[in-house]
Amino acid sequence: MMYSQQEYDMVRRQTMQIEAEKRAVLRWMLIVVSVLLAGSLFLSGLMYRNYSTAGSRIEAAEDKAVALEKQLADVNRELEEKKALLAKNEATEARQNKVIADIVPKMLAKTAREQEIGELAHAIYNQPGHVITLPSIPPDNVLRRYRHRVADVPYSYILVAGLVDNQWRLYSNLVKNKAD
Repeated sequence: MMYSQQEYDMVRRQTMQIEAEKRAVLRWMLIVVSVLLAGSLFLSGLMYRNYSTAGSRIEAAEDKAVALEKQLADVNRELEEKKALLAKNEATEARQNKVIADIVPKMLAKTAREQEIGELAHAIYNQPGHVITLPSIPPDNVLRRYRHRVADVPYSYILVAGLVDNQWRLYSNLVKNKAD
């Protein structure tokens, strides 16, 4: 069988077209593989950077944890000191309130001794504003100077009464202590 020139040309064109399509597919595959290779190199670089910095980040986190634990210990110690001081102050305040509650009725009834009123003056001075509110007018003989000792330290107070907002108030003013 004999083939004509047209058939040869047609077979040759088909072969060239098939080869061109193969080259185009190979070119696209090469581009895709190149992009994937570049992407994998980029990701590998990121992973290596994370790996290389992980050690320093771990050390920094451990140092920070140690510093925070030390700070926590210091704060807990300060908190315990403040709680102890607060408990001591609450106990002192309770004693002073008891002294005030016990002696004020005696003072108003004019049966309190001078030592008790000196103790009352000291307790009033340690109140906020150095003042207490009285249910009635205090006796005149109470409004004078009193001496009181606390842990062998002498203090001298003057009691002053005043009518403020229709309430009688008793003020205690420190006149002299051992340091003066």
